[in-house]
Amino acid sequence: MSATVPGTSGPTGPVTLRPWPVAAARRLVEGVAPAPADAAGWHPDYPLPETVDVLAMLLAAHAAMGTLAGLPRWWVHEIRVDGAVVGDVGFHGPPAAEGPAVVEIGYAVVPPLRRRGVASRAVAQLLDVAWADGADQVLAGTDDDDVASQGVLRRTGFRRRLAGDWAVRRPVAP
Repeated sequence: MSATVPGTSGPTGPVTLRPWPVAAARRLVEGVAPAPADAAGWHPDYPLPETVDVLAMLLAAHAAMGTLAGLPRWWVHEIRVDGAVVGDVGFHGPPAAEGPAVVEIGYAVVPPLRRRGVASRAVAQLLDVAWADGADQVLAGTDDDDVASQGVLRRTGFRRRLAGDWAVRRPVAP
């Protein structure tokens, strides 16, 4: 079954998230060809160039913190549409040890599936993960001319701050 998202150019199937396997992330960052199981179902345009950069950043950060023994919290997820990996969405790292739990996110979708609501649905699901894991606030950044990404953030509850970035706070329970 396909769903049409208002304000998008067409239907896509169900959007689901799956944490990137740490071993597969290491192989990709090291330039090793992905194992068939790692690349099973990847869209022909995936992984995106920024995917490798994000995985490298997260692997280094979590290695420095000693949190790579298992699947770390505050990690990156594959975005899947009808089982195919079409992008990624995730946290730039964990919140600070002190004070409110504030995390930053990023996301990317393969060009053929942009403007179809995929990123909006993936970000909404990642926000659910953030709230469940104790985040108080989630931040995101966009380029000033990236109207599409700003639309994703608006649709998922983010508001632009004076600093130029975007933020959404944990919903208050009724």
